[in-house]
Amino acid sequence: MPRITSSHRSRPLSLLLALGLALGVALGASACGGSSSASSGSSTSSTNPTRTTKLSDIKVSGDVGTKPTVTFETAFVGDKEDHLILVPGTGAEIKAGQRVSVDYVAINGNDGTELDSTYGVGRQNIILDEKSLLKPVFDALVGQRVGVRAVVSADITDRLGAWSIFVFDVVSATDVPTSASGTPVIPDPSLPVVTVQNGVPTIATPSGTAPSSLVAQVLIKGGGPTITAGQTVLMQYTGLIWATGKVFDSSWASGAVEFPVGTGQVIAGFDEGLVGQTVGSRVLLVIPPDKGYGSEGNPQVGIGGTDTLVFVIDLLAAD
Repeated sequence: MPRITSSHRSRPLSLLLALGLALGVALGASACGGSSSASSGSSTSSTNPTRTTKLSDIKVSGDVGTKPTVTFETAFVGDKEDHLILVPGTGAEIKAGQRVSVDYVAINGNDGTELDSTYGVGRQNIILDEKSLLKPVFDALVGQRVGVRAVVSADITDRLGAWSIFVFDVVSATDVPTSASGTPVIPDPSLPVVTVQNGVPTIATPSGTAPSSLVAQVLIKGGGPTITAGQTVLMQYTGLIWATGKVFDSSWASGAVEFPVGTGQVIAGFDEGLVGQTVGSRVLLVIPPDKGYGSEGNPQVGIGGTDTLVFVIDLLAAD
């Protein structure tokens, strides 16, 4: 569970990213690795015997842009993680590090049932980063062209008990910045100091009494559009506990993440502190308990009910 979401809400990400994220904030256990754990002949928990082992034996029907039908003899256990290009794209080349907008369907290899789909629901934005994405998905999309339809097999038996088959339609691909950029702002000297080490913003251990109300201090004023409530924001962030200086969460080790803001799906300090900021900015948030996790805290990561939180956030894109 990501630490900036409410303790009672799950992260608004699709199955693809939930399974692929290698960050300690990913769904499930921390540090699950930068790719799926492929192994030839991986076992399946299905009672069905293995009848399909190659992507070429899976039938995908339907036009690009419409939800595909995926059929095969169950169960599918791949002889390797793989991908096939079903329809080549004709648009711009897709590059590592870009943010791609995709429609996709995910199928359980054990029984052929649908695990997840974005068709008719809303396209998924994905950052093509090897650290935060299933490796066979990264390998399938990078180097292709916008408009491509690809089918991918991924060994996720360690997390789902089955292989998964994904079909992707890539709708667009755009470059995104890797960090904040804009005009530096002199911060309030009473706030924790932020320095940049090896390109990553780092928060010094706070001193003194924490503010009792929410603080949103702009450190770099970005020149992009203003973020409005309801937008999904692409960001990099680090969070620590004021009282101890302990970092309890950071996206920098695994890649940028996206969250909707201003809709109650993240802690109130994020909703209130980020709406109205501009894309490209670096913002320091000081979040008192009533705007964070309340009196219950978040014991899973050592946050008590009286803990004030400090975040430094780079706002990279919003839509």
